[in-house]
Amino acid sequence: MKKWYKLDNAAKLFPSVTNTKNTSVYRISAVLTNPVDVDALQQAADTVFDRFPMFTVKLRRGVFWNYLESSTDKIVIAEDQQYPCRNIDPTTNNGYLFKVLYYKNRVSVEVFHALTDGNGAVEFLKSLLYYYLLYMGHEIDTEDRILLADSGVDIHDMEDAFRRYYKDCYVESVRNSRAYHIKGTAFEQFGNNVVHGVVSASQLNALAKQKGSTITAYLSALLSYSIYQTRIKYSKSNAPVVIAVPVNLRKAFPSRTLRNFFGVVNLGARITEDTTLDELIFRMNEMLKYKTGKENLQNIIYNNVALERNKATLFVPLFLKNWFVNLGFHMLGESKRTLTLSNIGNIILPQQMNEHVELIEALVYPSNKSPMNCGISSVNDKLVITFTRNIVESDILQYFFSTLAGEAGLEVEIYSNDWGISE
Repeated sequence: MKKWYKLDNAAKLFPSVTNTKNTSVYRISAVLTNPVDVDALQQAADTVFDRFPMFTVKLRRGVFWNYLESSTDKIVIAEDQQYPCRNIDPTTNNGYLFKVLYYKNRVSVEVFHALTDGNGAVEFLKSLLYYYLLYMGHEIDTEDRILLADSGVDIHDMEDAFRRYYKDCYVESVRNSRAYHIKGTAFEQFGNNVVHGVVSASQLNALAKQKGSTITAYLSALLSYSIYQTRIKYSKSNAPVVIAVPVNLRKAFPSRTLRNFFGVVNLGARITEDTTLDELIFRMNEMLKYKTGKENLQNIIYNNVALERNKATLFVPLFLKNWFVNLGFHMLGESKRTLTLSNIGNIILPQQMNEHVELIEALVYPSNKSPMNCGISSVNDKLVITFTRNIVESDILQYFFSTLAGEAGLEVEIYSNDWGISE
C-alpha cells in the first residue's frame, strides 16, 4: 500500500491560493564550474530518491483536506527551457510537485511550496550535487554536511514542527493598513525576468555591521528606500512600504524537519522626504530584531495552528476551505505587503564540493500583487541578490544596485536571463 501524509501546517495554504500567475513555486540553483553531465545528474537523482520521501509524493484531494501520497515513479530530470518559477503541471512531471532542471553549468531544483521550505530544498540540492560530483569521479569528504542516501530516513525529517511547538498563548490582533503595491507593464510574452547581483558576502556583512545592522535588515531598508525614491516620491501615495521576510523557525525552535517550518514577519515603514537611508536601516534592524524574538515567533506558530485545530473547521468541505483560505490570503497576506525578501543564508558545503560550485541562487516567485520579489543566498563568500519580476519596469532594481555599488562602494556583478528584454 502507498503511504500518505498530512500536509504540514504551512503547506495547507498553497494548494488553495495557487494559479498560473501565483505559482507558489520557488527555485534554488547551483552554478557549477563545469557544464552539467546529464547522465550523471540523472543517476544522482535516482540515488537520492528514497532519502527524501517528503519530495516523492503526489498531491491528492480529499473531502475535507488535501493530502500527500507516496510514489515510486522516477524523477525525470529535464533541460531548463522556459522562464523560472512557472506553474508545475503534475501531469507532465510524473505527478511530482518539484523539478530537477539543468542548463549549461546550472543545476536547479524548483519546488511547489506545499512540499518544503528553502531549508528543505537546500538539503535536497546539496545531496543531489554530492552524488552528481561522486558519479563524475570526484572524491568528496562529506564532513557530516550531506544527507546520504544510505543513511535511511530519520523520523524527525518528516515531523510537522508547527504542531510540535504549538502552545496556547495570548496574541494581540493588530489591524495593519494596506501596503504600497508596485505597478508595472506586464511582459508581452508572459513570464519571469530574473536579475542577479553578485557581491562579496564578507564585505556586505561588514557594511551592514558598520551600520549596526544585519544583512537582511540592511537590504530590506535599501530596497524600501529604492521603492520610495523611484515610485512613491513621485506619487500621491502615503501607503507604507512593507517587506515580508520569511524566517526559518528552526533557529528558535530546534527541529530537523525537512518539511515547511517557517514564519513571515513584515518590516514596514512610511517613508518621507526627510527619511534618510541610515535612519531606515536602524528602524528595519530594530523591527527585525523584535519580530524574530522567540516570543513573537511563538505567536506566529500559534496563529498558524490555531485555525487548523478549531473543531468547527474539521468537517467543512475542502472547496469551502479553499474559498476562505484564498480570500484570507489576498485580504490579510497579499494586500498587506509590498514584496517578499527571502534570505536563505550562507550555505556551507563540504570543502571539496566548494571548488565545484561558483554560486547558489534563490528565486522567489512573483505574484499579481507582488510583481517583483527578492531572494538572497551565499556560498564561498559570493552573495547573490536575485530579483524575479513579471513586469517590464526596472527602475527599482537600477536604483537599488546603483546605490549598492555607488554609495555603499561594493563591487556588483549583474547578470540576467533577459526574459522580455527587447533586442
